[in-house]
Amino acid sequence: MEKKLCFAAVDFADDKNVSGYLYWYLCRFANVEEGDKVVAPLGRHNNLQQGVVRQVLFAYEEDAPFPIQYIKNIRNLVETDGDNLYRIVRKRELNSTVTMMDIYAPLVAKKAEAGQFIILRVDNDGERIPLTVAGYDRTAGTVKIIFQVVGATTIRLNVKREGEYIADFVGPLGCATKTDGLKKVCVVGGGVGCAIALPVAQKLHSLGCEVHSIIGFRNKDLLILEDEFKACSKKLTVVTDDGSYGTKGVVTAPLKEAIERGEKYDEVIAIGPLVMMKFVVATTKPFGVPTTVSMNPIMIDGTGMCGGCRLTVGGKTKFACVDGPDFNGYEVDFDEAMARSDMYALFERAERENCNLFKKEVQ
Repeated sequence: MEKKLCFAAVDFADDKNVSGYLYWYLCRFANVEEGDKVVAPLGRHNNLQQGVVRQVLFAYEEDAPFPIQYIKNIRNLVETDGDNLYRIVRKRELNSTVTMMDIYAPLVAKKAEAGQFIILRVDNDGERIPLTVAGYDRTAGTVKIIFQVVGATTIRLNVKREGEYIADFVGPLGCATKTDGLKKVCVVGGGVGCAIALPVAQKLHSLGCEVHSIIGFRNKDLLILEDEFKACSKKLTVVTDDGSYGTKGVVTAPLKEAIERGEKYDEVIAIGPLVMMKFVVATTKPFGVPTTVSMNPIMIDGTGMCGGCRLTVGGKTKFACVDGPDFNGYEVDFDEAMARSDMYALFERAERENCNLFKKEVQ
């Protein structure tokens, strides 16, 4: 015998563009009642928003308030503590291509450490992308992410506003950066990789380690997180490729100068583009300075099952998601890693160009 379906009319009163209208949804939760708060996809891009159920209807498919094929599903019910939602608490543009967000994810914030990452989906139909934990606040229950707007998914994420929600936020994943016992460390960050390097520098600083930081960017307009690095570094050097800010050059030049003038680092930690990390290793290896690099290859599930993030380290296959993302830089096959990272470049470019948001169909 056919079973009646549950339909709910939702009011998104907090959105001035649709306030006062009711939107019908199919609800898979048997206990939904009028007055319940829910999260549901709204609009043609299915942005998740919070609304209130104003009417509940149990009916057969043929008696649905609208043709069933046009009715979307409620994402979930809002529990009283809100712990099952991933709300964008804060959003800030760091430069024209890099955005920072604080996501309410208390269970992730409770366990997150510097060097780990999360995997998120912007909406139910979205792809999974890994982003490194750029900070966390255990008291507020938030996790900070910083991302560069370079592809279809990051474009969709970037149009999200404070107070809106993302579908999934899984973590923390990977191994935390090893910081115990280090007394003097040089942290080297390149471009958006500085977002990953910063929490490592902050953790080292909090443990009483002397931190020297070198951060590099193509030009002044792409500079991010300078004040944050100043706060946790005894010495900070900023370089730009074109000399528009700080010292003109690349990060390896001040690193080599520091080692040659007698700085005795327990370790150098490099995080940035593959080619940058390769040359940082080439700089430190002749001096015998231990060097850790953070690898961010193609990744799908993030738990070691797919093998998409495999690397050759010390002649053996390693998975960045479970064995890393930190590895001994001396042992990483950077040439292989760079070749693998370029495998989907054409596909990614096509996806970016085909994204409606990239075409500015939505303001």
